[in-house]
Amino acid sequence: MFAAFALVASTHFAALLSPGPDFFLLIRAALVRGRRHADGCASGIAVANLASMGLVLFILGLLPDVAQQSLRLVQLLGGAYFVWLGVQAVLARRELEIPVESGAPMRGGFFLGLREGFLASSLNPKLPIFYSGLFGLLGPFHLPGWALALCVLWMGAVVLFWDLALVRLLDQQRWRGWLQRRVRALDRLCGGLLLGLGGWLLLLGLR
Repeated sequence: MFAAFALVASTHFAALLSPGPDFFLLIRAALVRGRRHADGCASGIAVANLASMGLVLFILGLLPDVAQQSLRLVQLLGGAYFVWLGVQAVLARRELEIPVESGAPMRGGFFLGLREGFLASSLNPKLPIFYSGLFGLLGPFHLPGWALALCVLWMGAVVLFWDLALVRLLDQQRWRGWLQRRVRALDRLCGGLLLGLGGWLLLLGLR
């Protein structure tokens, strides 16, 4: 069981390292609306991730009579999506442009940020596909319900605390510079791991 948890936790965190839409939402919130608003955004993003994981597990739970077939489908779809994400990350040649704060932040608030982060993340159709792939990785381990719940809570907490830490790091110019210099290396790291796991998922689904 520990091996399953370590596999999912490492994959999930590697995907968080590569800057995506949520990352840029947090930057804008922190620089334009202030830290309190950005903290709300981070919390909303975490709630949306928890809701997406719950939705994926609920849908899979509605199909007990075709569990094996549905698991194979999840593994194939998740594997293909992970491979696609990995290729995009490995081939990326982007430069990370972090806007410079100008003037005083606009008025914001925690609950406004919470709503903004939740809506932006929950309306992303890639989120349930990503978590379907992660839960497809867990299929061969046949984890009990309490272990799945632990994985869900862990991943939700990692999203929250990583985003909160990111907001605080972005307040410091040296960390902004470090992130701008390392964005390509982070993309390669995330891409390589996702390619490997995507290939494994495809093999599991095709067995």
